Amino acid sequence: MCLAAALAAALVTIPTPAQAAPAALVSLGPGVLVADGAAVDVPVTFVCDTDPALIIAIPVVQITQRVSDGRIAGGGGNDQLSCTKQTQTVTIRVIPNMMAFNEGAAAASVYLQSCSAQFQCSAIIIHTEITLAHPET
Repeated sequence: MCLAAALAAALVTIPTPAQAAPAALVSLGPGVLVADGAAVDVPVTFVCDTDPALIIAIPVVQITQRVSDGRIAGGGGNDQLSCTKQTQTVTIRVIPNMMAFNEGAAAASVYLQSCSAQFQCSAIIIHTEITLAHPET
């Protein structure tokens, strides 16, 4: 019984790695159609100043859109950046898997992972709707 209590006390005192605080997603979109829907450029704005240990941010964008006759266009894109501790905006190019994107509403999901030098990572996921449009000329 004493051995079990001593073992339990020892396990409680073993330090565990701290989880990194996630970067904050500030905004997403709207998407700009590229080459008649062969891709979409989506601006993602975020800030990693919630935790000074964060050094890398990896934004991932997934888009799905109903295009015609109930068919779905979908695809994704990502990037990897150094955290600057200031608001950052990166344009993620989303490439469709099979069908081109069209102008109009699309469902978007953003997965923003942020990591420290010790590979302690955290993530936030946001599901939203964005508008896809041709570039302004």
